[in-house]
Order: sequence, then C-alpha cells, then structure tokens
Amino acid sequence: MTRVWRSMLYVPANVPRFVAKAPGAGADAVVLDVEDSVPHDRKLEARAALKDAVPMAASGGADVLVRINRPLKLAVPDMEAAAEAGAHGILLTKCLGPDHVRLAAEVLAEARQKMVIVPMIETAAALPQMEAIARASSMVAGLLVGAEDLALECNAASDDDLIVLAKRQMVLAAVAAGVAPLGTLGTVADYRDADRIRDLVARSKRSGFVGATCIHPALVPVLNAGFSPSEKEVDLARRQLAAAEEAARDGRGSFTVDGMMVDEPILIRARRILALAS
Repeated sequence: MTRVWRSMLYVPANVPRFVAKAPGAGADAVVLDVEDSVPHDRKLEARAALKDAVPMAASGGADVLVRINRPLKLAVPDMEAAAEAGAHGILLTKCLGPDHVRLAAEVLAEARQKMVIVPMIETAAALPQMEAIARASSMVAGLLVGAEDLALECNAASDDDLIVLAKRQMVLAAVAAGVAPLGTLGTVADYRDADRIRDLVARSKRSGFVGATCIHPALVPVLNAGFSPSEKEVDLARRQLAAAEEAARDGRGSFTVDGMMVDEPILIRARRILALAS
C-alpha cells in the first residue's frame, strides 16, 4: 500500500456524475464499484466505463481501487479492465481463501505490475482463513470484512456482536500478517448522523482499525479526521520522545510523562503517531 487509506469512498463506476465528483471529495482512496451498486444488466457497461473513470477518479490524488464481481466469468475481465485502466488495485469480493488471492494476483501480475489486493471477508468459511488470506501474496495490502454479506449468510444483523467479533478477529489476522485492518466496528450507512459516526470511528481506531470505507462524500472528512492522530496525541508523542532523549542521557529506559510510565512500546507508538501526522 502506497499510504494509509483513512477514507475509501465507494463510487459506482457506471454513474459519470458521481465519478466526476469523486476527485473533490478528499478521500485517500476511491473505490470504483462494478459489483453490488451496479445492476446486473449494467455490469458490462460499468466495466467498460473504467477506462475513463479510473483516471478521472485519480485526478484528485487519490489511489483508485476497483471492487470486482465474484463470479469468475466476471471477475477475470473486471481485473483485466481495472489493470488496463491504471487502477492501483482491487477489492477481491467474497474471498474464498488463500488460493483465491493467489489466482487474482496471477491475473493482475500478467496484466500490470505493482497493483494491490484487498480481500473482502464475506463468508463464514473465510473467517478461519483470514491470516492465511492476508499472507497469500505480497500484493495484499489490507483486509476488510463485508458486514452485510457476512451477516446475511449468518442470518444476523450487520451491527450484531457476532459481526463485530469477526471484525475484531480480522484486526488480529491483518496485524499478524503485516497488512492494514480496514473498516469500523459498526455501520456508517447512515451518513446523516455525523456525531454517531465520529464516536464509532474513535472506537474503531482504538480497536486497531486504520481506515474505513464509506458510500457518501460527507463522511470522508469524518473518516480522515477520525483516523488521523489528534493534536493531543501528537503533542503527547512529542513530549514523550523529548523526555526519552533526556532519560537516555541519564541511562534510564523508562520514565514518566503526565504521571504515566513510558517505556519502549510507548515510544514506538509515539514514533508511529508522528509518522502518521507528518
């Protein structure tokens, strides 16, 4: 992944007016969708539209991914079209397992170099394989749980604790494999309730998520702010690192800042915060 995607804005690839607005939304990534937001009889049209939609969506500086379809007869030409259009990568829907990732990586490698894959965990069968899925190819940049599809299969609500548990397990699998854990602990479908979503993003960040998808441009600044280090976090990180330098001169590896013990794990977090803030 070329950078951390705090916000990933879904845009139906077959709706030119939405694609034209995408560069101004400020999202770190634009996800051109040829899957669920596109009617079945318009999927070929959406795929053909990628030729113009990818460069348009990228014109604002965002990375551009394509959410491809699951049936193999649609998935392969979707990937080839995404690569030919210059997309940075794909969202691999309804990922079956590590072999599914490796096959997708083979298709993309033949079509274009340096693309990334974000497998979407949307079935109960894929859950125990999440770490293997994340490790299946060097192209894998992150993992994402497709809450609606997974909930449908499990006959559960998409915001039930069962789905939240799957998302928390995904964070552990992603971190173990060294890829980005993407998503939130709940739904951001109701973009009108910004305060609720800010709270959701804050809780998700505390749980290890680094960015999330959204379907409305109004949520992009909420995600960007919520997944970025706060001024308070940056200030504390700077003071911790400054105190570390002073402690090192005295031969001490641990010390206190604001009444809290600071040692190497805290300093690693502080450096990470400053790197994200730069």
